[in-house]
Amino acid sequence: METKTITLPKTADTVLQYSLTVVSFLIPFLITGPQLLTGTIVNALLFLFVSQVSPKKTLPIIVLPSIGALLNGVLFGKFTVFLFYFLPFIWMGNYILTISFRYVSKKSSFAASVVASSLLKFAFLFTLSFLFVTMKFVPPLFLQSMGLIQVYTALLGGLVALFVTNIISKRS
Repeated sequence: METKTITLPKTADTVLQYSLTVVSFLIPFLITGPQLLTGTIVNALLFLFVSQVSPKKTLPIIVLPSIGALLNGVLFGKFTVFLFYFLPFIWMGNYILTISFRYVSKKSSFAASVVASSLLKFAFLFTLSFLFVTMKFVPPLFLQSMGLIQVYTALLGGLVALFVTNIISKRS
């Protein structure tokens, strides 16, 4: 399956940028469901955003979903305060996902780019959570949330982004 890149007019690009940014922040408030669902949606937005918007404009969508999760306080319940310590690392994980996806997609397929970037994000977040749990900075719950679920949500998010991209390209 081949994926086409869509070039949007500048106005549409700006509307898309702001819309996805606002939605990424609101997801933790609108969907308080399992991390598998919210993480998949956030990762899908990250993939869609990075494939449609210039790299200079990616910072808000990298940062805002985790701030929304922290403010909502649902993800870790009484352990949400520990999420504060993880914010910079989650942001770096999202940055690794977006930058590696952008780099690999220049040389490979959408699917290969999703897999590579998902594994890199997982490796980074799991390694740090393992260190933090080992040093007793955060509870062991973080190993689960920053472990395999990161791979699952990123891969599923990539599938959703591929599906959406294909629908949009067929309409163009």
